[in-house]
Amino acid sequence: MLKNKFFLAGVVLILLAITVTVFYFSKMNQKDTFASVEFTQFAVENPQKNLKRIFLADRENNLALLEKQADGSWKYTNKSSGKTYFASPNAMNNILETIEKVRVRNRVPNPSIKTVLRGIGTIGIKVELYDMSNKKIRTYYVGGPADGGQGTFAVVEGSEIPYVLNIPGFNGTIDTRFICKESALRDRAIVRHNSKELEKMQVEYFAPEQRPFSFSLELGAKTLVKGLHAKKQLPESSIRKEYVDIYLSDFNVLSSEIIIYNKAVRDSIIKMPPFAKISYKYKGKSEEKTMTLYPVINPNYDRGDGKEGNRQKILRYYVDVDEDNFFLTQNIVMQKLLRPYEYFFDNVSGK
Repeated sequence: MLKNKFFLAGVVLILLAITVTVFYFSKMNQKDTFASVEFTQFAVENPQKNLKRIFLADRENNLALLEKQADGSWKYTNKSSGKTYFASPNAMNNILETIEKVRVRNRVPNPSIKTVLRGIGTIGIKVELYDMSNKKIRTYYVGGPADGGQGTFAVVEGSEIPYVLNIPGFNGTIDTRFICKESALRDRAIVRHNSKELEKMQVEYFAPEQRPFSFSLELGAKTLVKGLHAKKQLPESSIRKEYVDIYLSDFNVLSSEIIIYNKAVRDSIIKMPPFAKISYKYKGKSEEKTMTLYPVINPNYDRGDGKEGNRQKILRYYVDVDEDNFFLTQNIVMQKLLRPYEYFFDNVSGK
């Protein structure tokens, strides 16, 4: 009898172990419980890998198309104006994180459905998600805050039942992560590229005392540095290639504080004498790109005499590329590019 009890206990333990094992492995592959239901499909697993396009539209006619590039970066097109820019990496990280982590917390109770749908229809943002084959796999509308700002109302296109969405562990609403205005989605970088793809580059200064410091870089099989207005060209043998490489690495990304959209401000600034012009061209491309710098001078600059502090003369630069690309950036960003001709050569002080 005792043997039978031990036998039965052993069988129960084995069955229990099998049950636990099956449950464990099923949990490992378990998806969001709402994701298999047609009208609660909001999240997309690994959107950076699985999405090619994201389209956002709000009730103010802001239409934003985000398209993934071959290198994994994203381009932003303002579909209202038709103009394309690099997308803000920070904005894209927020959008992709939200698309991946968003979860349905609960269904809106029946008595509140009409009111919530009316609110979504008034302020909701349309979200369309396309897979790598450009097939639309999700369309939903994200509305306003729910539950005192701890959730967000949303509804899948074709459904009449709204839900409350949230990101587990995140306190706040997700509607602000889907803002589709240009100022929120556009990259504020003046330049974001791989400077190793440049064929040539030059910096020309315009003030008479600065003009002799102007230079050009030729970046072919052999690196050449030439003085644009130098009285005497320095010998090629003394060019320090590592100085050129460091210089170019500082040119991979140039960040701005803001993009200035006020045309009147730009028109007034570009009438002033510029400080410098930076030009560059990519390998295999015929088009030359330029940016013109206009300094913001500190009126209290004291030339270092110590009477009112050793203030900086130039605080910022306006950077003009064209009428759609006009920036304000700090001197600390630009000064790494504003080197003198002699900087790239051996036995020159100040490096």
